Amino acid sequence: MKPTADRSAFRLAVLLSVYFAICIGIFAFRSLHWPLVNDPAQIHYFCFLMDRGMVPYRDTIEMNMPGTYLYTEAVIHWIGAGPRAWRFFDFALLSTISLAMIAIARPYHWAAGVFGAAVFVLYHGRDGPGELGQRDLVIAALMMTSYAFLFYAMRRGKSWPMIWFGLCAGMASAIKPFPLPFFIALLIAAGLTLRQRDQPVMKFFLFALSGLMIAGAIVISFLLRKHDLGAFVEMLRDLLPYYASLHRSFLFLLATSLSPSLRLMALLIVAITIFRRDWHGWEQCAILAGILFGIVSYLGQGKGFVYHRYPMLAFLLLWGGIQFTLALRESGISRAVGIAGIAAGVILAPIYVAEAGHKQWNEKYIAGLTQQLTALGGAQLSEHVQCLDTTAECDTVLDRMRLVQSTGLMYDFWVFGTDQEKAVVVSRRRFWQQLQQNPPTAFIVGPDLYPNGPDGYAKLKRWAQFSHYLGTNYNLYDERAFGSANYPLAYRIYLRKRVPTVQSPPMIN
Repeated sequence: MKPTADRSAFRLAVLLSVYFAICIGIFAFRSLHWPLVNDPAQIHYFCFLMDRGMVPYRDTIEMNMPGTYLYTEAVIHWIGAGPRAWRFFDFALLSTISLAMIAIARPYHWAAGVFGAAVFVLYHGRDGPGELGQRDLVIAALMMTSYAFLFYAMRRGKSWPMIWFGLCAGMASAIKPFPLPFFIALLIAAGLTLRQRDQPVMKFFLFALSGLMIAGAIVISFLLRKHDLGAFVEMLRDLLPYYASLHRSFLFLLATSLSPSLRLMALLIVAITIFRRDWHGWEQCAILAGILFGIVSYLGQGKGFVYHRYPMLAFLLLWGGIQFTLALRESGISRAVGIAGIAAGVILAPIYVAEAGHKQWNEKYIAGLTQQLTALGGAQLSEHVQCLDTTAECDTVLDRMRLVQSTGLMYDFWVFGTDQEKAVVVSRRRFWQQLQQNPPTAFIVGPDLYPNGPDGYAKLKRWAQFSHYLGTNYNLYDERAFGSANYPLAYRIYLRKRVPTVQSPPMIN
């Protein structure tokens, strides 16, 4: 480019960066009040139970990996347990992703990283308070950081950054196991590239493996500190495969893989990838592999949750930012698509800000149940109340009221699944034993069974023994329903009879 063209391009990049910074600033200011709800609130409650003596995997019936508890406990103990602390953590994750994107895109143009980061941050904002600090957002931050260290090591011919690559890879895999095989494949591909360049490989690998070992040591020390290494292995063997098998339909996953606002952006990214064929270098192929990983992770998890898209979207928008920016230096259709892609980001930014500003979490359920539990005894219900649901609202109430559950059952699909599943049989036995040791005064029962029903409290009929126990020893105290656009918000409260009329039978295998 000519010097005048260079100055014009620089000014345009600065102008767009300022524009996106203003949009992000408005979004940040308008979302400071967002509450701690949904899955993060539920995980907070699990950590609260651990602080009160429950041992994960041994006393609890759930499938969250240790990495989830590690970062949640770190936030609680180092920053705070309230919504402001979690909001700060979410901002820290977004800042980490943004800085990593800019570092990765720097050889192409730093503005490419700014573009990808800004659209990603604002898109995350339009998802609302329920997606703050979600597990896959943490994975996206760790993956993007690991890429930044990998690319820095490859660009500078240094090996020491690979220890951070391995550490980030290991911690991401401690949250969900999906990233581990991908990171191993990426490391092997990087080693082959170094060999083609006649650069040393062994030291490169040793630093990466050292990072992985540090992450593994952190996880194992957590499990040993909690005295539950064996229980964790049993969870991996007995429960996790069943949870992985709980899939939504492929058509549902396909329909929810991208929101309508991003479909045009995705089409433009596909178009620029086709028209610009100068993307066969090592780095760009690695970024494309990151997109592929995100797609496989989203489909492989099979749940269709909004936050499961974050790794895919982070790499997709980084790739789009790089390709759109490079296309501006060219001519013809590539340049036109590049301009259209950047224009799409400029248009979407204020739309996402506006959507984020109007996002509110429906807390009618939380307020209603809090009021009722307070009237029923409040703090006296601690260790005498039990949620039977999968959604987070009931656990959120117990967390805010600081009430300990009677048992370690965290998700009700473990006990209301089909009788043929080993995980269901194992979970029923463990829940039944805990139930007999400490029968709750109150059950709070949600209406539906995740992920595919049955609905309307019919799940209770899927475990005849428990249904009989509930009907014999408890009375239906109240039933409430609240409107929700996403999923039914409702509950029943069952209260234990003052004098149980029938001794509960032993657990049937």
